[in-house]
Amino acid sequence: MAIISLENITKIYRTKEVETVALENVNLEVQQGEFLSIMGPSGCGKSTLLNIAGLLDQPTEGRVILDDIETVAMRNGELARFRNRMLGFVFQSFHLVRSLNVLDNVELPLLYRKSTASERRRRAVEVLTRVGLSHRMKHFPSQLSGGQCQRVAIARALIGAPKIILADEPTGNLDSHMSQEIMDLLFDLNKEGTTIIMVTHDERLAQRTQRVIRFFDGRRIQ
Repeated sequence: MAIISLENITKIYRTKEVETVALENVNLEVQQGEFLSIMGPSGCGKSTLLNIAGLLDQPTEGRVILDDIETVAMRNGELARFRNRMLGFVFQSFHLVRSLNVLDNVELPLLYRKSTASERRRRAVEVLTRVGLSHRMKHFPSQLSGGQCQRVAIARALIGAPKIILADEPTGNLDSHMSQEIMDLLFDLNKEGTTIIMVTHDERLAQRTQRVIRFFDGRRIQ
């Protein structure tokens, strides 16, 4: 069963003088529980595709269907609520709030659900324990290694129990040892039923996943 369907997706960025085609007539289905890798050279449209699949950006043309729900016509508030319930995001640069400690960073997505403080705290402790950082909850991002920051980002992605995790170069800023640890964690989550879509430049990592698709100049070539 497809949990994500992208149908005839085109994305064009326009200014007064320039028109840039980032994606052209892309079709893609991702099955429930699949671990999919997206590969291609820099600037080929991989991250744009991930942002559209994750409802962070809208296509110029085409349809985005998540969990059998048509999303393109949704208004911003409706999109935000749906995104918060369905999706978790892991980025290469972590996107942590440097003025907040680890626990507060992880709790952030639940603020939008109006969860109680006790429920936010309970769930944050659970996911931080899951990623092996229960002893670092009061530390700030500046006090953590790159691998630890990425674990915090994964904990934040998990706190809402999403059906899908979208990971954009999640090991790009990490050494080989830390990359292995992060990938092992993602594979464990996938084995438990979480659908994962990962953008990566690393052929070795991509080949460990269930399926690899490749892009070039905004077009799917494999």
